[in-house]
Amino acid sequence: MQQLTSNVFVETQVKGCNFGYVTTSDGIVMLDSPHKPSDALKLKAEIAARGRPLRYIINTEPHGDHWTGNAFFGVPAIAHEGVRMRILNTDMAQHVERVGALGPDEPKLLAGYTPNVPVLTFEHGMTLHVGDHTFQMIHMPGHTLYQAAICIKEEGVVFTSDNIFYKCQTFIQEANPEQWLQALESLRQLDEAIFVPGHGVVCDKSYLDEQGAYIMEWKEYVQKAIDRGMSKDEAVDTLTAMTDRYPMDVGLEARAPQVMRMNVANLYDYLTGAGIHSARSNN
Repeated sequence: MQQLTSNVFVETQVKGCNFGYVTTSDGIVMLDSPHKPSDALKLKAEIAARGRPLRYIINTEPHGDHWTGNAFFGVPAIAHEGVRMRILNTDMAQHVERVGALGPDEPKLLAGYTPNVPVLTFEHGMTLHVGDHTFQMIHMPGHTLYQAAICIKEEGVVFTSDNIFYKCQTFIQEANPEQWLQALESLRQLDEAIFVPGHGVVCDKSYLDEQGAYIMEWKEYVQKAIDRGMSKDEAVDTLTAMTDRYPMDVGLEARAPQVMRMNVANLYDYLTGAGIHSARSNN
């Protein structure tokens, strides 16, 4: 794993979200967990080699690539209340089947799988003190309604979750673009200078403008199709021009067509006030 500071370690080169951990004077805190069980076991071995107990896992959002690996660590998980509810409402048999398809070693590791659901939750924010470190959790809806940024105050590092996809294709499958742009402005106001994105390599505030511009580009791309009278089905089937704007993240190359379709479908609903955006309740 990449060592960012004397106490912060991150992994950005495996399939699934970026994850990491922080060593403190009173043990270790994980930030998100691996998507693949085999990667979770590798991380578990690395943490054990540190000779300090794992204390907590902090999950930054509700998508499965951020919390599936929780189950392989017997410590309390912390997240936004919405993340807890999404996990509890997940069809776990289908989820296990999807994760099992990620590699030949995964199905046997998933035998008897039970998720490690967050037991400590927050709505707007929460501060966790572990040893000599402070973990500030800030609700920043955008990529999903339940995103959180995690600031490690003493290290000058913030885990931004999927509100940043650094130089790789952005997933907008359930996003509210307006909230997302607001989240990027909130990230700009933070004291922390080192950004660990949800996907892509470590970056800093200089990427916020590019991330915001790409969200706006996507929004305008779908709006033009709506203005031409294109139906949602027609838009989903034909709007593929954004495919080559950025590469897919590690191991996700085959999913590019699916991601384009999901992005278009969600943005079409957002711009027409339909689907999950029908009441504009997330604004």
